[in-house]
Amino acid sequence: MIYGGKNIRISNKKNKIKKIFIVVFIITIFLVAIQASSAATITTEKWGTGGDVTKNSEIKKNLPKSKITTQVLNAAKKGTPIVKFGDGKGPTTLIVVGVHGNELSSQIAAMRLINNLSKKKNIKGTIYVIPFVAPKATEKNQRSFKGKDLNRISNKKGSVTNKIIQFAKKNNITTVGDFHCTMPGGKPGKNMILGTKAPNSESAKMAIGISKLTRHPYKNEARAGVSYPGALEDVLNLNGITSVTCEVKTPRGKIAPGSATASYKQMLAFLKYNNFI
Repeated sequence: MIYGGKNIRISNKKNKIKKIFIVVFIITIFLVAIQASSAATITTEKWGTGGDVTKNSEIKKNLPKSKITTQVLNAAKKGTPIVKFGDGKGPTTLIVVGVHGNELSSQIAAMRLINNLSKKKNIKGTIYVIPFVAPKATEKNQRSFKGKDLNRISNKKGSVTNKIIQFAKKNNITTVGDFHCTMPGGKPGKNMILGTKAPNSESAKMAIGISKLTRHPYKNEARAGVSYPGALEDVLNLNGITSVTCEVKTPRGKIAPGSATASYKQMLAFLKYNNFI
């Protein structure tokens, strides 16, 4: 009976060890999953652009509430926040939002995207997102930054948008989506995807591809830098970085119903077309 008791104790000990191993294994898998689904790096480019975007009431009431949102908002107080997803390997892309501070729907969409990507496990390559190009302009609900239209001076060395181009070059970014809002009666005045045929024909192809995914119309200019000299998309295409501009309709300084969702869908389509998600 004593011998049998020893066997029972040994068997129980093995079962306990087996259970502990299984628990440790499950916890390890869980922790790896959490790490994989929340791999985001937030940095700030101190370009003199910092501001408290929550002072813009439209932005504040529409922001998603989360830890990563708070982190991005704190980074924006010091300059232009950049959120990176991925480890720098594979293809690299950039989503730019807030070139005009009073185009609010796309900025809210960018924050939704950041929250969405922070939970994804299947990101391919590396994605950079700039949700507020000039937080100070967003804070004040102003189209321009320090009296300058940033989408007309991307070809000027030292401008904020030119620094974005230099950032793209430095980080081997091959595709860029520049997301904007267009007011009713303006140009284009409706949800639209814009690209150029020359000198980078891939821009035109991308505009068509995103148009098919979103069912928003597209328009491709014959050549970059002609109709809109100094526009970020145009200067990027002239520098060999395939880029498009995506517009959604909403009044300046306001978020029309459905406009942030439309911009968000454009961002997802941009990433899907370029095989990042």
